[in-house]
Amino acid sequence: MKTIIEQWLESQRETCIGILEDLVRFQTINPKFSKTADRKETIKLQKYVQDFMIKHGMTVDYWEVEEDLPNVVGILKGESPCNSLILNGHIDVVPPGDLNKWNTNPWDPVIQDGKLYGRGSGDMKAGVAANLLVAKFLHDHQIYLENDLQIHVVVDEEGGGSGSRAVLEKYSSGGGVIVTEPTDNIINPTEGGLEWVRIHIEGVSSHAGWRYSDIYPGYSGEGVNAIEKATKIIAAVQDLERTWARKKSHPLLPYGVTTINPGVIIGGASKGQEGPEITTNPAITPDSCIIEFDLKFLPNESEKEVKEEFENFIKQVSLTDDWLRDHVPTIEWGIRGISFPPVDTSLDHPLVETCSSSHREFNIEPNFQGFVAVSDAAFYAGKGIPAIIYGPKSERIHGVNECVDIESYFQTIKVLIATTLKWNNKWGT
Repeated sequence: MKTIIEQWLESQRETCIGILEDLVRFQTINPKFSKTADRKETIKLQKYVQDFMIKHGMTVDYWEVEEDLPNVVGILKGESPCNSLILNGHIDVVPPGDLNKWNTNPWDPVIQDGKLYGRGSGDMKAGVAANLLVAKFLHDHQIYLENDLQIHVVVDEEGGGSGSRAVLEKYSSGGGVIVTEPTDNIINPTEGGLEWVRIHIEGVSSHAGWRYSDIYPGYSGEGVNAIEKATKIIAAVQDLERTWARKKSHPLLPYGVTTINPGVIIGGASKGQEGPEITTNPAITPDSCIIEFDLKFLPNESEKEVKEEFENFIKQVSLTDDWLRDHVPTIEWGIRGISFPPVDTSLDHPLVETCSSSHREFNIEPNFQGFVAVSDAAFYAGKGIPAIIYGPKSERIHGVNECVDIESYFQTIKVLIATTLKWNNKWGT
């Protein structure tokens, strides 16, 4: 079977590259990040995927997650759906940024020095193309599987994962999922959890002309600057972040990955639902300030316990300040829908072992690490579906001159084919 796969890939080399080039040409920018994003590009790409799946013997489900943003699921029916193998990939990309800084047109893929350049080439249209080519191999060789093969091609991973979450409302079971994000052909069976959390600090507004009476003794000013109180919270959270780096670790992840990044701070007057309504008048002592954090925790940690630890810490910090002691900041989790469960698939799980064995069939020693970002694998793990992240080597993801390594792309394809065959006990047929 090894020889058959290698011979097929050699004969299909131009086709494999051509499919990836086709996908990159679609300007599927996530509309959450660009007012000029053309949703029709997403429709065109997903129609391309739908046609490809139908041509290669798959049953296809096509529906819109939201207006003009469709998901596509292809199913190659096996003898049983009970132990389905799922291949997942997203087709939305971030904007290309300043086009003048690109060496090539980001929407016109170019191959140079063994790499294919273009926006989304690595993140993650090469992974999507590799998933589709598994179906083509099975169709070309008329291989019938013991278990269903599902290919989930989704939208909005970059914006929070609504595409995969919508898929899992309809297809919520499977024996395992491989999310083909770029990982340099390293098997990633773990991924930390992620929460976006908002802290709202209240103060008392007053005219800045009387600030002296608010901050110096001997006066009876009533103003309390919420921004200044927020800086105390930020400084304390940095201490907590360093404490977590010392105390918490995971064998597959770098030390210090449990970061708490203060990514947004908005201060001003007149508290609104998501922050102050007045943010352009420094003559007002601000009575409202929000801080939004990107908080990461380890794969083997409990989301509930991490939240409780963070909330208790904020309460303890508040006790050290006369104002905050009686006006404890409020905490809101999962803002903007961002809440990623952790992935913690054991190294001896059959999915990991099967992918590892597939590497060895091609004389490639498998390597393992944890995924330091977050991916749609989180939502599958949250539904109890064992997950790994595995895909090709890519460079400058989300940056200028994004590219994917061609040979790494081909390695991904052959490992995915071998893993699918082994999962279905078809390696020797």
